[in-house]
Formats: sequence, C-alpha cells, structure tokens
Amino acid sequence: MKPPRTSPNFTFSRRRLKYAMIAIISVAVIGLLVWLQNRNLRHSTFFTGYLLMGSILFLTAFNLRKKIPVLPAFGSATMWMQLHIYVGLSTFAVFGFHIAWRIPNGMFEGLLAFLYLAVALSGVYGLYATRIMPRRLAALKEEVIYERIPALQRQLATSAKRLVLEACESTDVLARFYVNKLATFFERPRSLAYMINPSGRRRKQLLDEITDLNRYLGEQQRPVGAQLSEMVQQKDDLDYHRVVQGRLKLWLFVHIGMTYSLLIISIIHGIMAHAFAGGLR
Repeated sequence: MKPPRTSPNFTFSRRRLKYAMIAIISVAVIGLLVWLQNRNLRHSTFFTGYLLMGSILFLTAFNLRKKIPVLPAFGSATMWMQLHIYVGLSTFAVFGFHIAWRIPNGMFEGLLAFLYLAVALSGVYGLYATRIMPRRLAALKEEVIYERIPALQRQLATSAKRLVLEACESTDVLARFYVNKLATFFERPRSLAYMINPSGRRRKQLLDEITDLNRYLGEQQRPVGAQLSEMVQQKDDLDYHRVVQGRLKLWLFVHIGMTYSLLIISIIHGIMAHAFAGGLR
C-alpha cells in the first residue's frame, strides 16, 4: 500500500512553520544570553554586534546565491529564500538588543541605525511586494518582459493611428475621437497619479466612450471601434506591467545598494568600537 502523497502547499507550510519556530527560539536564546551578560555586568554589545554583522553578511550572500544558481551543495534557492526572510526578520530583535532598545545618539550611530532600518523595512516591503505583485501581473492576459514594454507601446500606438487613418476614408468621427481622447493615452506616459496608484479607471472611461461612439458609426466602422477597444486594453495592461515591474526592479536596486552601504558602515563601526574599547593596538 502506497503512503498518501503530501501536497506541495502543505509541505511548504510545514517548512515555513519550522523556520518560524527556529527563528523565534533563536531570538529567545539570544535574549536570554544578553540578559545573563548584562546581569553579570558584562557588555553584550560585542556579542550582539557580531551576531548582527554575521546576519548581514549571510543576508548579503543571498544575492550572490541568486547569481550562481548551480550550487546544489549549498542548498536550493527556495531554502535560501526562506532563511533570508527569517534571518532578516530576526535581526529586528538583535538590533534592538544591540542598541539596548534606545534611540542612538551621535551622527555616526544615527546614520548606522538609519541604514539598518532602511534596509530592514525595504526588505519587509519586498516580502509583501514579491508575494502580491506577481499574482496581480499573472491575472493579466499576457506576460511581458519589462525591457520590451516601451517597444510594444510604440508599436501599439502606431497600429492604432494607422487603423484610424484607414477608417477616415469613410468617416472622420473616429479621427476626431482619436485626436481628442486616444492620442494622449497611446502616445504619452501615464500620469504621476497612475504611477503612484495604478488603476483601471482611465481604461474603463475610454472603453465606455468607445461603446457610446458606436452609435455614430456605420456597419463598416464598428469593427474598427472593437479593435480600438482591444488596443486600449492592451495599452492599459502594458502600462500596468511597466509600473508594477518597475517597482520591483527599483525596490531590488535600492535594497541591495543600501545593504552594501550598511555592510561597509557596519565594518567601520566595528573597527571603531574595538579601537575605543582598547582592542586594537
């Protein structure tokens, strides 16, 4: 008798629960060690500092792991991603232990705290974005490579203009509608408001206006209106792809760039801490 198969979602949930429990237990152990060191009048800042530095180095190594996918001996990309998430979340507690849960004083310490919080919070945003945004993109009709979007938008604008010009031989209604309503939509970038909060409001408005326009078109021009409706939807999908994929690329660029900045400043901070503690000669 064959054993029952375990579903992938159940296996993933169990693995995620395991990593979460390990992270919680690890933070509790670290907190206990910090409390014992402080109780024995020993400074715990070096202990938490080394932990924080090690965590940052490990998190930075994830970017290298993604660039070198053929590393089976070091675990799968999925395992690295889960470790990256839970180690990153654990650093919030380690950082709090390191600064004794107070606001850092001094320009250098303030800069270091700002860099850490910027990296950590951008990581939390990335965790949300990489879970939600791909699902939204998958709900669209087609998948599009980000670098091809500008060329596809230009092709679509050219096709829409050619379609309307060919229809002008029998009526100028479509030409006037294109100039007044569609030219800006097809040929210019979307507004700043759309970049901040992309929505289908403009798309719906144009589709409704094209539907109303059909009353003034003959039998020969109505298929042109239907084609324009399809092109409006394609252009709106391309705009949505550009905004959402652009956010993901911008987030990754900022997150990785600030991570390396944090790593450099942390090394300088560690050297200075040892020097002032008399550890360097």
